Amino acid sequence: MLPKHVADIAQTIGEPPTYIYDLAVLRERLARVEQLVPCAKRIFFATMANDHPAFLGEVRRQGAGVFINSPRHLRLAINLGFAPADLIYAASYMSVTEMDECLQLGVHVVLDSLDQVAHFAARAPDGTRAGIRVNVGSALDGKALRDDPDYRFGLLPAELGEAVATAAASGLRLVGVHSYFGTDIRDPDILLEGLRRLLAAGAALPDIEYVDGGGGFGIPDTLDGEEFDLAAYGEGAAAILGDAERALGRSLVLYLEPGRYVSAPCGWFFARAIGAKPRADRLMVGLSASAVQLPRLLLHPDTAQHPWHIVGRERDPPHAQPVWLCGNSTYSRDFLARACRSPAPVEGDLVVFHNAGAYGRSMLTEFLGKDRPVEIVLDAALVAAAQLPNDATAVLSAS
Repeated sequence: MLPKHVADIAQTIGEPPTYIYDLAVLRERLARVEQLVPCAKRIFFATMANDHPAFLGEVRRQGAGVFINSPRHLRLAINLGFAPADLIYAASYMSVTEMDECLQLGVHVVLDSLDQVAHFAARAPDGTRAGIRVNVGSALDGKALRDDPDYRFGLLPAELGEAVATAAASGLRLVGVHSYFGTDIRDPDILLEGLRRLLAAGAALPDIEYVDGGGGFGIPDTLDGEEFDLAAYGEGAAAILGDAERALGRSLVLYLEPGRYVSAPCGWFFARAIGAKPRADRLMVGLSASAVQLPRLLLHPDTAQHPWHIVGRERDPPHAQPVWLCGNSTYSRDFLARACRSPAPVEGDLVVFHNAGAYGRSMLTEFLGKDRPVEIVLDAALVAAAQLPNDATAVLSAS
């Protein structure tokens, strides 16, 4: 359930909604990926999952790079001390201004269209290395990898020949292939099939050095749900990579982007119960927070779920009616949980939402005019506290 040291800190918070992140969990999750994928690899954490400076600083200290799709995150990563070689920049419809900034900094770029290849090749110095995103299918429903020629990401495999010719004519070296198959995928076989397809397409690149099957490793919607089988994925990916290396006669590196898989379990979101409205078929409980402050629920209302419970009342029996947790706004769809068979929070109770370390802070919106949640970063022995400038964040760290 909730780790004791997190619960102890959480009990000291007041009414404002609060995120708590534990960097020890981040270190463990990164180490898990490192240990269970037995092939030549590099890990790039997606900054869109969590862009907290303390969080990204720990990613850097653990030797991982970052995957970026905006100039703001690019500058943040550079300011936090990431070397250009540890950054990947990719964005659909990337502007030439973005390209120029990446070229000036020496950041590796993944190109997404024939237009991007032409514009980048015309601006890049001779010998510049770049990757290319290829549409070999999508699994947006998380159930199967399907051919999807209208998918908005990447070139079609049939366009790779033209891309290679355009690049070669300007001295640009296309050294890697990338795909984004979808998010929160629970079945490793879907991602492994995508990797096979991607490597088959990548054979068209004479200078291929790496393959990047994106992220998408799923997180269960319940605390006792089955975890993504990372070991099975790692063994399968190593075998697929080995087959491709033998066919191509060269060594390859697997790039991994385990964004939500790494960061979601590192964070918790807390809010206080404010009051309740009994109704004929449900109990609506209002919280001191809104879905705009835990925005996965706002952007993906039909699919996003976060396991939750009442701190200190984990063993209480379920309420007689389904419990709906409501945000403190006038937005009609401001719900943080719907139709739950659970105990009913009463005024003053502290409610915690798990798996909140990804796509919470980074998705915050000014819609409804809510304040930014408080953010607390825990690190090791928790013996000191300090406020970070310009960021309502308490940092508790070891001596």
